[in-house]
Amino acid sequence: MLYPSLNQPLVIACTFCIGILSGLIFDGMGLLAKICKKIKFANIFFDFLAVIFSFFLLIFVNLKINYGQFRFYVLIVFFTAFFLERALSNLLTKKLFYTIVNKKIKEKSMEKKSKKNDKKIV
Repeated sequence: MLYPSLNQPLVIACTFCIGILSGLIFDGMGLLAKICKKIKFANIFFDFLAVIFSFFLLIFVNLKINYGQFRFYVLIVFFTAFFLERALSNLLTKKLFYTIVNKKIKEKSMEKKSKKNDKKIV
């Protein structure tokens, strides 16, 4: 077997990890954009930085692991991992956000009920 054929599982695994890492980079840059929302071009700037970091990360890993041979399956694996991370991240973030919000709403309603009960007793 040719050496590049034997190396394909490593290339797929590394490309998958880089896709997930790129998704995390986009999440982090999105958080930075939300923090700097008063600056008008912050969202565009941080998205641009995320694209540049992800692109250079993919190229660097492809050069080191795949010896610079850019194949179509590398893009498929990268984008599959990227979109999978983004979808799971959005799902988990929404679920976490809703549980926190619901918990706070329940705490406030319990406080209101306890205050009403205290007023009735007095």
